[in-house]
Amino acid sequence: MKKILLILLPLVATASFADTTLSFANKKDNAVMKMQIAGDKMRATSVGDNSSYMIYDAANTTFTMVDTKGKTYFVMDKEAIASLSDVSAMMDRMLAKQLAEMPEEQRQMMSGMLEKMIKSQMPKEMPKPEYSLTGKTKSYNGFDCQVVKKKLKRKKSEFCVTDYSAIGMSKDEYSVIESFQGVISHMAQQFGADKSMDFSELGDFIPVNYNQAGEQGTLSEVSHEKINPDLFSLPEDYERQEMPF
Repeated sequence: MKKILLILLPLVATASFADTTLSFANKKDNAVMKMQIAGDKMRATSVGDNSSYMIYDAANTTFTMVDTKGKTYFVMDKEAIASLSDVSAMMDRMLAKQLAEMPEEQRQMMSGMLEKMIKSQMPKEMPKPEYSLTGKTKSYNGFDCQVVKKKLKRKKSEFCVTDYSAIGMSKDEYSVIESFQGVISHMAQQFGADKSMDFSELGDFIPVNYNQAGEQGTLSEVSHEKINPDLFSLPEDYERQEMPF
């Protein structure tokens, strides 16, 4: 049994919760994901690769994707996220960008060809996944949880979830994750991905274990120690790039 760090603060009216760090590991006990929440921001890092991380600002509904190897980043703000909902308009922008880079005499000839190519590469919108509590309970690393099934067409995923308060999170901290899950779930549905986790219809849940799309992780450590604010800032020598559509 791995050593578990779980610091629960007194639940009294005057208490103030510190920051929260959730660490996930795979079956071989190797760290695979770390989620750090402080204030209205969350940082998610794929520990195994460690070459990229994401910062989500719930106050502004803004994602910042950072590539540490290339020292680059791109920002997806609320306006950009909203534009993704209009696939037709996005295709027009992509086509206009491609044509603008061509000599004028080639634009008319290439317009139809590029439009057909872009359409063929656009993902198809998926139906909304169905989440359901099975009535079963499990325990991982001392964290009791309820089993949830996710169904999307023929694909099935399984999670084990617990209420955010059971791991010492505050309502404000959970609202950051809830906001993040809602936005990601909508984008995943729009672009045919299947790695979102949105349990909002079932309760105020945090995943203790997840197994979907070939990825598996189990909550191994919860800490409420203060997080360095610099982790939510961008290094000065990193270069901003356009979103890679």
